[in-house]
Amino acid sequence: MKMKMSRLSAIRVPIDTTPAEERAALAANVRRLMRADRYVYFKAIEQSNGVEVVVDGQTLVMASSNDYLGLTHDRRVIAAATKAMRRWGSGPGGSRFLCGNITLHHELEANLADFVGKAGAIVHPTGFLTNAGVIACLARPGDVLLCDRECHASILAGCRLAGVRMVSYKGEKEHAAQDALERLRAKPDTGRVFLITEGLFSMSGRVTDLAALARLRAIDPELFLYVDDAHGLGVMGHGRTTAHQFKVVKQVDMIMGTFSKALASIGGFVATDDRNLLTFIQHDSRTHIFSAGLPAANAAAALKSLEIIRAEPQRVERLWKNARTAQARLRKLGLPVKESNSPINSILIGEEMAAFDFSRDLFRQGVFALPAIYPAVPKGQAILRVVFTSKHTRKHVNKVLEAIAETARRFHLIEK
Repeated sequence: MKMKMSRLSAIRVPIDTTPAEERAALAANVRRLMRADRYVYFKAIEQSNGVEVVVDGQTLVMASSNDYLGLTHDRRVIAAATKAMRRWGSGPGGSRFLCGNITLHHELEANLADFVGKAGAIVHPTGFLTNAGVIACLARPGDVLLCDRECHASILAGCRLAGVRMVSYKGEKEHAAQDALERLRAKPDTGRVFLITEGLFSMSGRVTDLAALARLRAIDPELFLYVDDAHGLGVMGHGRTTAHQFKVVKQVDMIMGTFSKALASIGGFVATDDRNLLTFIQHDSRTHIFSAGLPAANAAAALKSLEIIRAEPQRVERLWKNARTAQARLRKLGLPVKESNSPINSILIGEEMAAFDFSRDLFRQGVFALPAIYPAVPKGQAILRVVFTSKHTRKHVNKVLEAIAETARRFHLIEK
């Protein structure tokens, strides 16, 4: 009898267990994988320069990072963070609602709004807390949250906190959002529909056609379009956003972004042209009000990163050059790579245990590249997610791709 698994199916346990049994079984599964040298997560990095890391004394090429523009180790970013820490201290001392609000937060919000083409923005401590808190503020009883089924867990958390009906659609299929919206609008008791998607999906590398979604207002003029552009910010649209790429900045009601990718920090924000909505979120988002404010060092790092991205477009150009090189060579090898118009390369491995072994083999060859398994991807469709940043050299790219090719041959994903 095949056992039904929940969440991380190679690690998780049957769903019909008590909480105590689930915890014990999960811990046992993790220990089992560790004993077999097949557990690949939570690797402790001893040192890093962004493109190379040291793990267990071994130097590895980092091919799993979201540091797309290579700014996490930029001396100017580090200097800005250090200067801010000296002025405001290492922590905020409280929420922004009380005593943790600093002028740097407001300067960052103004710059973010200008960067993404909106009237204003509001910063939260992390990207996850941004989606969770803001989405919960938007809808009211009777409204519907219409979400791409590939949306991030933070979006799902926000939908649950909102306490209204959530409907998903298969965004990878053409017209799926339109069909779902038409079904909703055919029901007279449907309130306002909030269409929530991502500009660039982190696992598949799929880019959403935001122009097509914006045209759905012909069906529903009151449609609210919310775009999580955590991975598109500073990457898509010539280093701006996915909305810029599709020329629909004004049509997108709210753009969400994080600082932990291209902006070399941590934190998150939403930006919109509706200033009343921003004020409402400022006073109603529980993850904003009941969380400590973003530390000054993180705000300063994100602010300096924005300045550098504006001044140095060659960083984005190098990112895309590496992306095109990698995609062309992976396809030439005959690897099952998902179609992507982004820097994210998703190589389909299949079974989760095989993905663990594939990643472990790469570690032995000096490459840090991790698999994504259920629920980040569908069951039985584990992938190896590979990203080259703007700081990876040709030597780095060659080493990673040669290691992937060697391992793929060993696993019979391609012919020898």
